[in-house]
Amino acid sequence: MHYRVLIPLAGRASEDLCARLADFRVEGIEEHDDSLAVYFASADEASAAADLGGGTPEAMPDRNWSEEWQAQWTPASVGTRFFLCPAWIDAETPPGRIRLEMVPGNVFGGGDHPTTQLCLELLEEAVCAGAVVADVGAGTGILTRAARALGARAAGCDIDPASMGLVDFVGSADALAGGRFDGVIANIHAGVLREIRPELLRLLRPGGWLLLSGFLPEQAEEITQLFGPWERLRECDGWCAAWIRISV
Repeated sequence: MHYRVLIPLAGRASEDLCARLADFRVEGIEEHDDSLAVYFASADEASAAADLGGGTPEAMPDRNWSEEWQAQWTPASVGTRFFLCPAWIDAETPPGRIRLEMVPGNVFGGGDHPTTQLCLELLEEAVCAGAVVADVGAGTGILTRAARALGARAAGCDIDPASMGLVDFVGSADALAGGRFDGVIANIHAGVLREIRPELLRLLRPGGWLLLSGFLPEQAEEITQLFGPWERLRECDGWCAAWIRISV
């Protein structure tokens, strides 16, 4: 059984509301013109959404979210190097592109979200052969695999147990603390970036770089204040990604 809560936008941007929902255990979101239909696995979690202006939770039959998402996925070329393709679709990789399989599941990073694709575009510029890269909050590991395909030695971690078998370590950034990295990727909600800032910086070698995403345009200034000025900033569908060189 799942529980649906209708949350009126009430003048708020859907991207902003989705960002706030990152603090909840959300099973799925449907966007409508004036509201979001948000699905939760428990009634208690659904009731907590009342703080965001949601109505009374409505019990709903279980849905196979993975199958529904898969039905919407299609192959896509991203940047100048990558070709995203669901594993169940037999499509030829365009010449000169690196094939990355889109991974369905209950963890973030299947490949279809704008933040993931923005990170792939910036990885093309950031990664050089032989670089040592950490991917914090790696989800399905798609950005870890992309970095390796570009010639980096990359390792990914995620605190979500559902990432088991998809990432190198299940755990926080401390799982990678034994190494020092030329670059660190963190495609995570802005609130989490704020919280784990010390851990991200501790992983970097002097002169290393950060590739950060998961924040909104109006949060870009805060990201600059936390991590320093960006050298590249890209935006798509209300989401941003930044490449930042850390001087010390």
